[in-house]
Formats: sequence, structure tokens, C-alpha cells
Amino acid sequence: MPDLESAILKPGCLAGGGLRVTVSSKGIRRVELFEVAPGPASRALRGAVDPAGKILEQACGELRGYFSGEKISFRSPLDIDSLGTPFQRRVWKALFEIPRGEFRTYGELAARAGSPRAARAVGQAVGKNPLPVIFPCHRVVAGDGSLGGFSCGVSLKVLLLELEGLALDDPGDRPPPGARWSALRMS
Repeated sequence: MPDLESAILKPGCLAGGGLRVTVSSKGIRRVELFEVAPGPASRALRGAVDPAGKILEQACGELRGYFSGEKISFRSPLDIDSLGTPFQRRVWKALFEIPRGEFRTYGELAARAGSPRAARAVGQAVGKNPLPVIFPCHRVVAGDGSLGGFSCGVSLKVLLLELEGLALDDPGDRPPPGARWSALRMS
């Protein structure tokens, strides 16, 4: 097991929630989102000299930018070669290619991952995504137009979509699981 370093971020837009970023000397291994942050935010990362520390500093900067509403292209190295199956990694790569402001159904994602008849298996691979936000699984919707699920909770999925320029028709609403995608619109 490689030496791992992690940091906890508490972006204001997550309203008490937070995320933990875990890296190795090769790249980002995991991003975990929490409705309630798992501890105090990490101190500022400055002047990291070891490879993992430098990657953690870069990854945290990119994620802070994303949660501040910046249009970020994630460029930090990733360390997922030992995570998941080859099929899951193909699905995660297809997730990474979904541009901000665009969405795919599980069926469309299955086709992009080279398995056009495997929408359900793609849904399971999406649920095991180790890097939510970086591999933007919140941009995947069900074939019937509903929001579908989200391993971090549908309300967080909606928050991420709103952060990327989508808004609910009625901002006071938060859709339950299975809510119609048409309830969202570009703002």
C-alpha cells in the first residue's frame, strides 16, 4: 500500500459539509464528499516538498476553485490503476470526458465506455467512482430523464449541478430520488 496523505476541505457552498482528498505519490486516489464534514479543515498546504504533498496541494487548489464556481479543468495526476476493474476504469474515463454543462444517460455512458448494452453495469461502476467531482458522476441521469441516484445523496447531486450553472425551476425545491430532470434548467 502506498504512503497516503489526505486533507479535509470545507467549501462554503456545502453548508457544513466537506470533502476529504486522499493522494499517493502517484496521484489522487480518492475524493469523499460528506454532508457533515468529518473534522476540521486542514491547514493551508504550502511549500510541500514530497511528491504526495505537492499533488495534494495541487488537487486541493483545483477542488477549492471548482467549489468557488470556477470552470476548472482537473489536471492533477490520478492514481487509480489499482482501483476497480478494467470495465469500471473505462466507465470512469468516460465520466471524465463529460464536459461541464453537459449530461449523459447511463445508456449513453455505456456506449462511450464501449459496452452499449451495459447501462445497469455502468450504473454500478458509477456508484463505485472513487473521484466524484473529478469524474463527474453527478452529470449522469437516468434514461427516463430522472435525476437517478448519487452515492453522496441526491441533494448533493443537485447542489453540484447548480454550482455548474443549473437551477431548479423552483429554487425552494430539492428533488427526491427519481425526480424529473426537467425540473432543472440552465441559468
